[in-house]
Amino acid sequence: CVVQGSVRRCRVFLALTCLLSFTHAMIQPAWCQRATASDDVSALIEQLGDESFAIRARAKEKLQQMGLEAFDELQSAQFHPDSEVVSAARFLINSLMVSWSKESDPAEVRASLHEYGAQDTDDRGSRIARIAKLPNRQGAQALVRLTRYEPDLALSRKASLALMQQPLDSDQTKCRQLAEMILDVLKDSDRQAAQWLRVYAKDLQTQSYSVQPWRALLKKQRREIDATASQQASRASVLALVRTCAQRARTLGRRDEAIALAVDNIDLIPPTTRDLVEACNWATDIKLHDFVLRLRHQNKRMFDTDERLLYGAAEAMLVGGEKEEAQALAAKALANRPFPKNDDEKKKLSQNESDTLAALHLSLAEELLARGLFDWAEAEYRCILDGVELTSVAGANTRHSLADMLGELLRNQDAIDVLRPIVDRTRKDGVLRDMLNQNRVALQYMESQLEYHQAMVAKNNGDDEKTRQKLMLSYQMYRSNVDVLIEMYRTDGDSDWKHTVDRLVATQSNTSKARIKNLENQAPMLPQGFDTTRELSRLLNEYAWLVSNTTGDYEQALQASQKSLELTPDDAAKIDTCARCFYTLGRLDEALKMQQRALELMPHSPPMVRQMEMIHSAIEQKKQPDA
Repeated sequence: CVVQGSVRRCRVFLALTCLLSFTHAMIQPAWCQRATASDDVSALIEQLGDESFAIRARAKEKLQQMGLEAFDELQSAQFHPDSEVVSAARFLINSLMVSWSKESDPAEVRASLHEYGAQDTDDRGSRIARIAKLPNRQGAQALVRLTRYEPDLALSRKASLALMQQPLDSDQTKCRQLAEMILDVLKDSDRQAAQWLRVYAKDLQTQSYSVQPWRALLKKQRREIDATASQQASRASVLALVRTCAQRARTLGRRDEAIALAVDNIDLIPPTTRDLVEACNWATDIKLHDFVLRLRHQNKRMFDTDERLLYGAAEAMLVGGEKEEAQALAAKALANRPFPKNDDEKKKLSQNESDTLAALHLSLAEELLARGLFDWAEAEYRCILDGVELTSVAGANTRHSLADMLGELLRNQDAIDVLRPIVDRTRKDGVLRDMLNQNRVALQYMESQLEYHQAMVAKNNGDDEKTRQKLMLSYQMYRSNVDVLIEMYRTDGDSDWKHTVDRLVATQSNTSKARIKNLENQAPMLPQGFDTTRELSRLLNEYAWLVSNTTGDYEQALQASQKSLELTPDDAAKIDTCARCFYTLGRLDEALKMQQRALELMPHSPPMVRQMEMIHSAIEQKKQPDA
């Protein structure tokens, strides 16, 4: 009995001891629990260098099971004095088979992070970019997580910069919540990109640009580069941060600070043509044109021998009001790589050399067009037309592009003059027509456009009958261009004309809806290389644009437009369509916001600028008492 009683008392004592230990663990403060976990990780890391193989193996297994929880300590262990620990730590960092997503992440984020750790560097970088593009900062927490834990430091920086480059939310509460989330996920990580995000979080909390903290951080990392003492900093990484900071300072109204940052770190830009072109494009995009001129001053010889750099400097001068100097630089850029002038020199030029030269000028024209420098773009287009044969593929494609630009500028007669020679020639020469079609030259489209521009000239001259005839002919030649059908809807005519156009609009709308439905149904069966998302987005946008500009179910058109934007969020043309849908429904404030978004992406698009003017006009009209 005495023995049995002692056993019972021992069991009770052990039970009470376990209960007290459990209770003590439950009521420990959070910092104490974290310290204990950190101590456990540190102890396990030390065991990675133990003389006993069994102890090393158990430590490695436990650390692998802990996953991201052990990541920070493993990062530091890469610089441990014991080479055995270093080797094991690096192995564990690169082999952590853990889940990079959380259940609270949106579905799109979870899909992008599925088996993330098993992918190569390029694929992980693509996934980071995909997460960053999700609307409404859906991937913000995942980007912070990747900033802290991504084994590749370059990708860690990429995730951090991607988050900082996203537009700031106007809601201060949301900004503060984002800042709190950033600090909570980063905890005490001392990685370079984590330091960036901490200062960024301060900006979010104050709704400003923290000049001194950013300057101090950049100064520190510049010292690390100069001393080559950092395993994390590099010239490229600091330059990327400088540009992000300058862009944010510029956006928040601190233009002087943006210029100062760019100038103070100008030495980080490698003196190569490619890097100087990239720097010019960046400065031009955020409207720091005076920095472009500073770059030219320091690299004048390279600027004077490269067309893109010359055009960059010319644009900066044009913005600064130096029109004559700008035109002189643009003329120098145009003449930098000319086509031969006389027939003998042209014969010496091989077809391959001619095509290469045409491709260069075409590329320059497209870049100038995107920047709204239409006169300089036209000069580049016409340089090609003067230098190649009418019957060449390069010449035909150039006429296509130039006519489209002239059409957007409402220069219909000039577009006719560009298109007519190639259309007339191919109508007479079947061999030439077959050759151009085989090289994917859009002859049918150009023929349709020729009739369309003739219709617009007739409309401007008041010839309604010819307008209707030419529009109908244009549409019959190329039914895929719904803009022609929209112009037909806007053109006056008798009841037969109206009935015919309404029927064509209804047919085209129903055809678009059928194509959308078929693509959605057949998507799982389509070849792997087929971009279902982009094609579905295109069809939805085409339907929304047609209906919102003519007649039909306007609410359904808006839904189609919004769905197309969910599939391809940053497409300016599709945002422009959504603005039109809101406008047609009379929701002018929403139309204005969407059009502003479209113009942020394509600020120089003539049709988008005209639509913005139309929306502004409608808003002003609505304010009138007799609206």
